[in-house]
Amino acid sequence: MQKTNFLKSVKYALLGLAHGISTERNIKIQMIIGLGIIILSLLLQISRIEFILIIMVTFLVLSFELGNTALEKLLDRIHPDFDKDIGHVKDIMAGAVLLIVVLSMIVGLAILFEPFMTAMHLF
Repeated sequence: MQKTNFLKSVKYALLGLAHGISTERNIKIQMIIGLGIIILSLLLQISRIEFILIIMVTFLVLSFELGNTALEKLLDRIHPDFDKDIGHVKDIMAGAVLLIVVLSMIVGLAILFEPFMTAMHLF
């Protein structure tokens, strides 16, 4: 198998990302929410380390969702008919995505709650 050069690898990765964004509803939703949280974080002028944490969990959610999508497409291609065991694998991966989403919500609330309430003069 021939090795792909670095620029081609980046090109393929970007194509995969674009395909995931353009075809998957959940990725679109998570990107919009993530962008909104990043903008809110900038407006609230949180610390640099807090902003880095927000960026990290946002990218983690998107990465897990892309991985989940890729695995689902592969499993559907390998076994297009319903299979209980393949269904369990899909459910487990969806559970992993859910855990990362919950983690991101906890991190986001822990970081943004007080600055948001202060900005709204409610705290």
